[in-house]
Amino acid sequence: MATVAGPAGDLPASVGQRLLWVLERFRGDQGAANVPIVLRLRGPLDHGLLAEGISALATRHESLRTTVAGRGRRLAQHVHAAPELVPIPVVELDAPKDSRDAAIEAAVLGEIGKPIDVESWPTRTTLWRLDDQDHVLCFNMHHAATDGWSCGLVLRDLSLLTDAKRPPLPEVGWQYSDFCAWQEEWLRGERAKAAHEYWERQLTGAESPGVPLRPTPAGAPRVDGSVSAEISAHTVAALQRVARARRTTLPTVMLALYYAVLQRATGEDDLAVASFMANRADARAQETVGLLANMLVLRTRMKAVSGFDDLVRRAHDTVMAAYVHQGLPYQLLPAAAFQEADRRADDVMFQMIPQQDVPRTVAGAAAEAVVVDNLGTRFEAEFQLYQRFGAIRAVFFFNAARLERRWAADLLADYVALAARAAAGRDVLSGD
Repeated sequence: MATVAGPAGDLPASVGQRLLWVLERFRGDQGAANVPIVLRLRGPLDHGLLAEGISALATRHESLRTTVAGRGRRLAQHVHAAPELVPIPVVELDAPKDSRDAAIEAAVLGEIGKPIDVESWPTRTTLWRLDDQDHVLCFNMHHAATDGWSCGLVLRDLSLLTDAKRPPLPEVGWQYSDFCAWQEEWLRGERAKAAHEYWERQLTGAESPGVPLRPTPAGAPRVDGSVSAEISAHTVAALQRVARARRTTLPTVMLALYYAVLQRATGEDDLAVASFMANRADARAQETVGLLANMLVLRTRMKAVSGFDDLVRRAHDTVMAAYVHQGLPYQLLPAAAFQEADRRADDVMFQMIPQQDVPRTVAGAAAEAVVVDNLGTRFEAEFQLYQRFGAIRAVFFFNAARLERRWAADLLADYVALAARAAAGRDVLSGD
C-alpha cells in the first residue's frame, strides 16, 4: 500500500481556500461548505478495518489532515502529522425497516447541516447502525480540503484501503502543498499573463443574467431553497448522441440548454454564468486530493444565433477556451469583484457533476451511494446536474430570501422540456 505522509507545518492558504473564506464570510455558512460522501453499507462491516481506512486516507492525502485558520492575507493552512488510529463511534439509528430510508435522510441532513470547524479538523466521520447488517457512513469534508474530483479519489481509496487484501494504490504525485507551490510559481509566469489577457478580452462588459433576485438588507440570513426534477435515461442517451454528432460533450450540450432557458426567462442575449473546472491539466495533479477546482465565468453571446446547433457550437467554443485558460484563479479574473453588488459574476452558477464510480465494497460490506439533494449552496442561484444510472437529476438551489420558488420551478420545468425537445431533434430555440 503506497502512502505519502508529507511534512507537518504551516503554509500560506491556497488561492482556492482564500476564495472559499471570502464566500463564507459574504454568503454565510450553514453547512454549505460541507462536501459529504454518504454510503449505505449492507452486510458484515469490519469496524476496525473501516477505522484503519479512514485513518489511512488522512495519512495518504495531506489535505485531509490540514486545518485552515486566520484572516484575509494572514489566512494559513497547517498540515498536521499523520493521525493515530481512532475508533469510529457508532450511532444507533432505531427505525422500523419500512421507515429506514426516511430516518437515514433525517440523520444525514442533520449531520451535513452542521458546519465543520476547519480550524480544528477538516473532516468528520459519522457511522449510523440500523442493525448488524445495515449501516450508513458519512465521511464529511470541508470544502477547503476537497473538491468534486477529489471525492472520486477518496471513494476509490477508501474501498482499496479497507480491502483486507490491500491492493496497491496509484502513486499520489503531488500532495496539496506541492500543487499550491506550483500554482504560486505559475501565477508569476507568462502563461498566467496570457490567461489574464484572454479573460480580460472575454469578460469585458459581462454581467450575470438578470435573474430576478430581490435585494436584501446587509446581514440578512439566507434561506436555502431547492427544486428538482429527473431527466430520463432515454432522453440523456439521445442527448449524448446529439453531443457526439456535434463533436462535443454532454456537459456542453446541457450548458447550451441552460443558456437557452436563461434567454427565455430573462430576454437577454449576452449570458455569463459561473462554473467550476477541475484545474488538473498537469498530470502530477491527477491523484491529488484538495481544493484544486477553479471557478470561471462562461460567457456566450446568443445574438443572431441561427439555431440549437449554432448555440451548441458557441457553447463548445466557450468551454474549450475556458479549459485552456482555466488556471487563472477566480479572484484574478477581470470581472470578478468581491464587493456586494446587485449582479455579481457568481450569482448564477451552472455545474454538471459526473457520475462517480461507487466502490462495490467498503470494509467488507456492500456499498451503495446515498444521494443528498439538500446540501444547500453558497450562491444565489445554482443549477446542478447529477448523472446517476444513465439519468440526470437536475436540482436548482437558490436563496429563497431573494428568489421566488415559483420562478425557480418554472425555469427548471422549462429546462427539462427543452432537453426533451433537443433529444427528439426539435430546435429548442424555435416556437414550434
